[in-house]
Amino acid sequence: ILLGCLFVAIGCSSGPPQYSSSLNYSKTDAFHETPIHRVLLLPFEYDVDRDAIIDEVTEAFAVELRKLGRFEVVLPEGNGAAISLNHGIWSRGTVDLDTILALRKRYEADAIIFGSITHYRPYEPMLLGVKVGMISTDTGLVIWSADGVFDSNENEVAELVKQYFENTHQKNALYGWKLILVSMRRYSQFVANQITQT
Repeated sequence: ILLGCLFVAIGCSSGPPQYSSSLNYSKTDAFHETPIHRVLLLPFEYDVDRDAIIDEVTEAFAVELRKLGRFEVVLPEGNGAAISLNHGIWSRGTVDLDTILALRKRYEADAIIFGSITHYRPYEPMLLGVKVGMISTDTGLVIWSADGVFDSNENEVAELVKQYFENTHQKNALYGWKLILVSMRRYSQFVANQITQT
C-alpha cells in the first residue's frame, strides 16, 4: 500500500518546467534582489525593416510577460529614444545610461526589456530565434537574459508545442496543437511563453 501511494504521489506531482535544449538563460543575483514593479518592453530589433514582424514578436512577448503577473508591462509611445536604445544593444554590449535614466523617468520603469529577432521563417516548418535581456534602471546592468532558436522541424520543439497547447488552449480546437505550427502569430506566442518562463 505504501509503495502504491508513493507511485500515485510521484505521478501526480508536477516536475520542473521543460525547456528546449536550444534555450539559454541567465539571471543575476540582482534580478532576485531588485524590486521590479514596472517594466518597459522595447520593440524587438530585426535586421530586415519589417514592422509587422517586429510588432508581432513584441506583442507576443508583451502578452506572455503580462500573463506572468510579476510586474506591469508598458510599451513605449512612438519610436524616438526607446528605439535608439534598443538598436545594436547586443553587438555593442553597452547602453547609454542617460537614455536609461530618461526612460526610467518617463515610464517610471524599474527595468527595461529589449530583444532582437535572430532567426525568422514564417512558413512550415516554422522557425523563430530571439535574444532578450532585462536591464535594471537602477544600475544599468543586464540582470536577466535569454536566447533560443525554436525550429518546429525538431521533435523536441514539436513536443514542447504540444505541451504548451495542452496547458493553454481548449482541447477541442479544430486543428489542435498543429494550428500553432501554421500560424507565425501563434508560434511567436509559443516562443515568447518558453522564454518568459525562465
